[in-house]
Amino acid sequence: MRRLVGFCLFVSLLAGGGAAAHGQMAVDGGASSFSPRGFPSAARTSRAPTTLGLQEAIELAIENNLQSLRAREQRREAEGVRQEFLATLLPNLSGVVYQASVTQNLAALGFRPGSFGLSSTFVGPYKNFDARLRLVQALFDLSAIRRFQAERADVKLADLRLELAREQVATATALAYLEALRAERAVAAAEADVELARVLLKLAQDQRRAGVATGVDVTRAETRLAEEEVRLAQAQTAADGAQLNLKRIIGVPLEAKVTLTDQLRFVHDPLPSLDEALAEAARNRREIRLAEQQVKVSALERRAARAESLPSLAFVGDYGTSGITPTEAALPTRRAAVQLNVPIFNGGLTRGRVVVAASRQRQAELELESLRRQVEEEVRLAFANLRTAEAQVNAADAGLRLAERELEMARDRFRAGVGDNLEVINAQTALANARQAQITALAVHNAARLNLAAALGRAEKFRW
Repeated sequence: MRRLVGFCLFVSLLAGGGAAAHGQMAVDGGASSFSPRGFPSAARTSRAPTTLGLQEAIELAIENNLQSLRAREQRREAEGVRQEFLATLLPNLSGVVYQASVTQNLAALGFRPGSFGLSSTFVGPYKNFDARLRLVQALFDLSAIRRFQAERADVKLADLRLELAREQVATATALAYLEALRAERAVAAAEADVELARVLLKLAQDQRRAGVATGVDVTRAETRLAEEEVRLAQAQTAADGAQLNLKRIIGVPLEAKVTLTDQLRFVHDPLPSLDEALAEAARNRREIRLAEQQVKVSALERRAARAESLPSLAFVGDYGTSGITPTEAALPTRRAAVQLNVPIFNGGLTRGRVVVAASRQRQAELELESLRRQVEEEVRLAFANLRTAEAQVNAADAGLRLAERELEMARDRFRAGVGDNLEVINAQTALANARQAQITALAVHNAARLNLAAALGRAEKFRW
């Protein structure tokens, strides 16, 4: 029986960026990246759509990603094991036919020449024919019944693993999609910074020709333009990498051109009360349901181990024809018997199995209690992170407005000849940083929304 190990998936995102806690999925990078780089790739490839929304991306990933495909195969495996154990409770019918030519040395059986008038102990060859059906049916085997019940419960466990895999794939896909959106927005911001740098360079050149600015002012503007062009190239590379990672997870050709249709924007979701959220997480989180089912499976395994010390009853019978050949001296023969098997001593094997099963049941119970507390912590953290992320978006929006105003004032002062363009360059830098801060704040906020959906067990239904 497979043990339930490491099944908790939770992405904890702080207001300043991403940080993995308690789960299997790590959020790569920091404030600038939210993509799960270590998540398994797709195991098969679908035709790439020209446009891609989050819902379609999640559907493709669930269909193609290794995580969900492997869970489906594990479910098939569990169903096959269940069928194996069911077979021990069903009739076992077999047939056998043989035609033999036999010689025998009766001396090997204790007969000597002269005994019973035998002149020789060598007998044969003589022919022997037999054709019959054999039936074995368990009438009562409590251990086999309990094992079958445990494997039937394990199929339910596999169903829950599949549901959890879908949640994990949905979460990873949403994070990869979010990173692609953030990277695209960063490219647009970098392009705007490059265009602004060109405008300010032209202003510095015009001011120098008018005798108001110096060559140092022009050089500063040229340096700033070069820096912004480097940042644009870096942003484009990051955007290409984010797109490749998204395609890798959802299972479309990496060379395909895909346009993302969703936008990176601020959405204020109405939140349930904390008590309602905790109750929803307790009901919906697959990890908790998995742990509860594992406790049931372990209990059935323990009962099956205990039942091995009990007697079992089986029917054994056969019916067929035996003779010299199929047509010579052939007569119908049969056997019907009820067989009672009573375990007496097996060297402590049954006792050892009971101890192992009892320990596994206790481990499952401990894991369940630990997980319930962990889920509660995750929900509470998700609420706190979402509130912080909303405040960060508001602060970033205000910072962007102030940076734009500062740049406009510095540019007016430089155009009027009141000062050099050092103030302009500083304001330009502040504006670029404010744009990046706004993008990061939006990404963090949407990641926090996803984080809350995952904590409540509804990541697969999450939409921007």
